[in-house]
Amino acid sequence: EARALLGRLEYQRGNVDAALHVFEGIDVAAVAPKIKLSITRKFELRKRRLHNEVTPLMSMHSVSLLLEAIFLKAKALQDLGRFK
Repeated sequence: EARALLGRLEYQRGNVDAALHVFEGIDVAAVAPKIKLSITRKFELRKRRLHNEVTPLMSMHSVSLLLEAIFLKAKALQDLGRFK
């Protein structure tokens, strides 16, 4: 989460290289399954209306921050001409 927030701040300031450097520290391959499982469990809880059975691995706030970081990493790569 900290890297996602710091990367967003750097990107908003226009420091694309620094933002990309921060985003490179996020292991997307390791986080993606946790994000998927957290979203799935969140919607299962809503569907079943059971709040004690299954708890998400990550909060929706964390999921949102990490998804935004992935998006901003792609935008930073695009801005630097490294991604089409």
